[in-house]
Amino acid sequence: MTAERDVEREVEVEYTRLRIPFGPIHPALKEPVLLRVSVRGEEVVDVDMALGHVHRGIELLAEGRNLIQTLYLIERICGICSHSHTTCFIQALEEIGGITPSKRALYLRTLIFEMERIHSHLLLLGVIAYEIGFDT
Repeated sequence: MTAERDVEREVEVEYTRLRIPFGPIHPALKEPVLLRVSVRGEEVVDVDMALGHVHRGIELLAEGRNLIQTLYLIERICGICSHSHTTCFIQALEEIGGITPSKRALYLRTLIFEMERIHSHLLLLGVIAYEIGFDT
């Protein structure tokens, strides 16, 4: 009887797949996003992401403004990634006007894009570290 108790048994447990909604508003998320996390036991099987929970109405705000006023508006969509939004706006204007930017302008855009990307990644690493408990 005691020998039977000492024997370790492998028990296979059949887990059901659960779908857990996370968001769209959560203190750990910096922007509203809905994550539908599918788990089986402790294993994450799938994640569905739904964006677009914040409509700011930028198109309507831009109506009736001149290009310079619209540029200032576009720069203020996001303080962290303002260069990306501004460049997309300028590229749309260049395409409409049939303007080809110089190689120097393209190199400078690429340089600033990469600096902004590095900044964004470092910022997100800091946010993740803060959320898991590294306050300093």
